Formats: sequence, C-alpha cells, structure tokens
Amino acid sequence: MNRNLRTAAPMVFAALVVSGFMISSTMGVGVCVVGGILLGTLYALTNGRNRDRD
Repeated sequence: MNRNLRTAAPMVFAALVVSGFMISSTMGVGVCVVGGILLGTLYALTNGRNRDRD
C-alpha cells in the first residue's frame, strides 16, 4: 500500500498542478505550495520504516 501511494502521488500532484495553472496562476501556485506540503508529509509518513518493529 505504501509503495503504491509513493508511486501514484507524484503523478496525481502533477495533474493537479497543471489543472491549477489552467484555472489561474494564483490557483496553480496555491496547489504547488499546499500539494508540496502534503506530498512531503506523505513521504515522511511512508518512509518504509515499520513502526511495529523495534
């Protein structure tokens, strides 16, 4: 599941950025900033480390 999220997230982010810039430049910048924060959080949470193990 984590690997699928990490694989699909950049493609979805790119599509959202393009869509945002097609609407307006302000919307595109907003999508870049918020999407970058969310994508960074996703990568930090799915870093591949299993939390059940010590």
